[in-house]
Order: sequence, then C-alpha cells, then structure tokens
Amino acid sequence: MTLFVGCGNDDWKITDEVQILSESKSPDGKCIVTVFSCSGGGAAGYTYTNVNLREVSETFDQRDFLLGKHLWNCFTDLSADWKDSETLVVTYRWASDDPDYKAHNGQRVAKKGKVEINYVIKEND
Repeated sequence: MTLFVGCGNDDWKITDEVQILSESKSPDGKCIVTVFSCSGGGAAGYTYTNVNLREVSETFDQRDFLLGKHLWNCFTDLSADWKDSETLVVTYRWASDDPDYKAHNGQRVAKKGKVEINYVIKEND
C-alpha cells in the first residue's frame, strides 16, 4: 500500500514565498532580469537569494537561477545591471568565506539565450 500525503513534487510552486528585490528589462526589451529572495519548505525550511534571467514571454520561475547549483545557496549584496541587450553584469558577495562553501556554490550560468553573463564578486569585509 502506498500513501501520499500532500507532498507533491510541485508543491513549491504554490507554497514558496518570493520577494522581488529588483527587476529590469534589457535595453531591447526582450529579456527580464530579476533579483529575488525565496523561502519555503515547511518545517525543514529554506531561504535563498538569487538572480533569474528569462525572455519577456516566459513566466518567472524561482527555481531557475544563475548562481549556484542548489536552491539553498545564498549570496548577498546581489545586483544585476544591463551593459547592453546582450550583456548582463551580476554583482554579488559570498555569504561565507569558507573554501568548501565557495567550491560547492561556485557554479554560474555563463550564457542564457543570447545574453552573456559577467560576474563581479565583491570582497567580504
């Protein structure tokens, strides 16, 4: 016998709480970059801050992000600025100086569609 108790694979789509921190369209108006924070996960819980890049026709998806590999990654002082319609500059600070943290969270999307993404890492104080 199998018992399913309200834990569908897509529950996060309706239970995550997303706060848009900043959002802007590319100069040609074809893409949108969104800096956001998200929390959810019930009792276990998670909170993360990240950046989403999509075409204007696409729906925002808080699980489609540019920094890190897993949703529990956290970066601070995030900003995203368009250099031109095909170049986005994402600036952030590591949440931890621990080398293991940096190695685990070092994955970044280099290009999405026609947009090249450059990253600037701010030094921690």
